[in-house]
Amino acid sequence: MKRTHSDVGQTGAVAPTVLCCSCGVPMVPNSTMRCAQCLKSEVSIIEGIPRQIALPRCRNCGRYNRPPWTKAEFESRELLGVCLKRIKGIGKEVRLVDASFIWTEEHSMRIRVKITVQKEVVAGSVLQQTMVIEFQIVNQQCEDCQKSFTPHAWNAIVQVRQKVPHRRTLCLLEQLILKHDAHSKVLSLKATPEGLDFHFSQRSHAQRFADFVASCVPQKQKNSKHLISHDGSSNVYNYKYTILCELCPVVVDDLVYIPKGVSSHLSGAASLMLCHKVSNAIRLVDPQTLRGYDVPPDAYFKRPFTTVCSRAHMTEYMVLNVELLEEKEKQTATPAKHHVPGRGKYAVGDVEVARVCDLGVNDERFIVRSHIAGVLRPGNYVLGYNLRSVNISGLDDASMENDIADVILVRRLYKNKKRRNRNWELRRLDREKVDGEQQVDDEEDMEAVKQDLEEDEDLRRNVNMYRQDGAAGLAAPVGGQQQDGEDEEDDDDDAPEVPLAELLEGLVLRDVNPTPAPRNAEANPLLP
Repeated sequence: MKRTHSDVGQTGAVAPTVLCCSCGVPMVPNSTMRCAQCLKSEVSIIEGIPRQIALPRCRNCGRYNRPPWTKAEFESRELLGVCLKRIKGIGKEVRLVDASFIWTEEHSMRIRVKITVQKEVVAGSVLQQTMVIEFQIVNQQCEDCQKSFTPHAWNAIVQVRQKVPHRRTLCLLEQLILKHDAHSKVLSLKATPEGLDFHFSQRSHAQRFADFVASCVPQKQKNSKHLISHDGSSNVYNYKYTILCELCPVVVDDLVYIPKGVSSHLSGAASLMLCHKVSNAIRLVDPQTLRGYDVPPDAYFKRPFTTVCSRAHMTEYMVLNVELLEEKEKQTATPAKHHVPGRGKYAVGDVEVARVCDLGVNDERFIVRSHIAGVLRPGNYVLGYNLRSVNISGLDDASMENDIADVILVRRLYKNKKRRNRNWELRRLDREKVDGEQQVDDEEDMEAVKQDLEEDEDLRRNVNMYRQDGAAGLAAPVGGQQQDGEDEEDDDDDAPEVPLAELLEGLVLRDVNPTPAPRNAEANPLLP
């Protein structure tokens, strides 16, 4: 039946069809008079798109040069964006429709991406084609890694200093840095006899690190800068910045003297106090009344107090008898419960002790009121300060003569000779070794930190402790046979140990055919 113009107006217009000039297939007419298959075979819209592209990647940090250098995981959206940005020939005329990865071996140093593009060939004719692009990974070195392997290429330095004869605080600070990953921006670390030097590429990274140190240990900061170069035509100045972090010299177990002026600001604190904890403030305790005081860093450096005795002055005692104070007497001694330190760990009592060196020589005994009486039993060993043998004549305070005691007990001593055969270990930061300079030896201080970690559960929460491979059977069980002439009677049955549940298992990757990795292949310059 033949259609009329009235029928076309009622049912809708019918598009005319013509035959393709190349293959003769019916088609909608266009300016080229060719069908889509003939256009696809004769016209290519992917001629200007390269099929092989070089993709720079830093071998040390694993970042790709977008630019800037960007961190991206294998076959991730970030990596796909880095690859697409390096493809030339895609713009307003040739539009990208779809892109996806084609699986390749991760160690082949090649990445294959399948893309789909569209382009309007003639008016009303849009052509779509698909192609595969291969990206060849080329190892380079980014600017940050170049600075990390070049001496004196830092822009900022954080100098951590503490005027004490030991390095226990620095060893513990090192573990806190590893726990919170605060060394990610550090270029290099140098250990000096006075402390540690951390080098950074930017001033903001150094200031952020100094603030982290301030949150861990009471300190006083001092900023300075040194002019390196100056361009007078463009008015550009290049400086090297230095941040000096002077740590508080008061550490745990130190006996400090509180002057009369400082005592009035601490609500009438005693003349001699013990430091039982150092965090973002100095926490003191009165060993006779169990009253605690917290001294902020600003208050300490404004009104500093003197350290009378440290761990080097400790004397070993044996506990003969322990009598805890009654409840009424405790309330009289500690009227405010929120000032009691230790969260219930301490208890005031009268302890009868004798020096270990005097056993079998004389019958000299001391009755001491101590804050650690709750953890002591007859026969235990304890460390304390013998104030009769310490010269404190330089402290000019007449009121201290009535309050001073002969002995101040500090902490319990555990007789455990198997402490060096531990089934756990601590990781250290890799220090920069300079030829001709003497290396700092802090193994004894690190051993003291490990003993503190075993005895203090709260201190272990901020430290990563790793299970030592093959060391589980080093420590002999309780009641087992001792080696090297060790005496079972000298060991304490209740000596603290680190539970196995608190240990982390370090990840160690071993290759079938191990080859020595170059220095540039390390992921972090501070990890050994």
